[in-house]
Amino acid sequence: MSVRLQTILLTIWLLAEGCVGLGGTAMARTADSSTTDLLRKPGLKILHIGNSFTFDAVSYLSLILNGTGADVSDMCIYRTMRPGASFKEWYDIYNDCDSVVDYQIEKVCGGINADIEMGTGAKRDGSLFRKALNDEQWDIIFVQPSSTYSPYYDQWTGYGAGGYLNALLALLKNLQPNAVIGMMLVHSSASFYEGNAEKSSLERWRLNVQSVDRFCSDYGVSLVVPYGTAVQNMRASSLNNDMDLTADGLHCEYVLTRYTASCCYYQSVLAPRTGISITTDKTRINKDLLTVDSSMISVDDDTAPLAQKAAVMAVEDWHSCKNPGAYEGSGDETASADVNGDGVTDVADIASVISVMAGESGIANPLQQSRADVNGDGMIDVADIATIISIMAGGGDI
Repeated sequence: MSVRLQTILLTIWLLAEGCVGLGGTAMARTADSSTTDLLRKPGLKILHIGNSFTFDAVSYLSLILNGTGADVSDMCIYRTMRPGASFKEWYDIYNDCDSVVDYQIEKVCGGINADIEMGTGAKRDGSLFRKALNDEQWDIIFVQPSSTYSPYYDQWTGYGAGGYLNALLALLKNLQPNAVIGMMLVHSSASFYEGNAEKSSLERWRLNVQSVDRFCSDYGVSLVVPYGTAVQNMRASSLNNDMDLTADGLHCEYVLTRYTASCCYYQSVLAPRTGISITTDKTRINKDLLTVDSSMISVDDDTAPLAQKAAVMAVEDWHSCKNPGAYEGSGDETASADVNGDGVTDVADIASVISVMAGESGIANPLQQSRADVNGDGMIDVADIATIISIMAGGGDI
């Protein structure tokens, strides 16, 4: 038996005997009044410099605007998108150096138009992107890393394929001195995805959070759209599946997960502007009208409130992963304690948590890995075992 496993088992015994206690605080997001004022600015213009994950985050924004009745006639949101694009690749595109793939510039929503050209930019031709930065004055410019490098902040600031963050930000500062820079906290790939080096969507999400924290601290950024946390919140619910709520292991599942991401975007950017919460949204999306893939999940009267709650919780505290079902009276209140998904909370769930903590591959499936954070504090540790023990004993949270 490994020393690590011995330590875990000893701690379980101490918890069961009441010999040790647990404490800790969650790091909550603090509202920035200047950011709120900016989001309410008349004629607000927002530009996203991103990749396919940008598309995931705003896919259903137009439907949500209809569902909430929010007025965005005096603003606009645009996005530039190149699949898999990193900070370096956008820097290269601006300088006509990128020869990998075309990129697109398009309008997402809004009642006013920016003074730019939309369409497809060809390889080694950054003219459309240059015009977007040279010909219009943006109020907010969101950036985001490539999913390949999203957990690794040191690579953002380096000079490799995932780097050049400093160069890109210097370029934006020179061309757009009055624009506020924002960051998209992207979702993590599925636990089974080949490119997920951590082999855990939860651990990769946690590293994404830490990277965004470092970015905000180093560059004085306070505007974050934490849709990745909203997605991770949904993974902590009973709605999670063997695909970890993805379409292909990497991108958001096309219906409910994209809707969740769009809910978070709305709650982060448009709710402060309009005063209308995402919880008022009446959008419903029948997956059968979009796809025959059985892993997709419809947005209906049962799932929509959970997605909305996951988004609200993420905006309130993007450092914590919490099961939205436990706060909706949806019958999902104990799902986060049923780690192995067998319908009961017992010692088998403790064993599942231990397997995740010990890093034993092949024991915990993606659902077990996401549910192992029983108390929703963003960590898988003895506190989660303590919560299970308390539930088994008929008590509440420790």
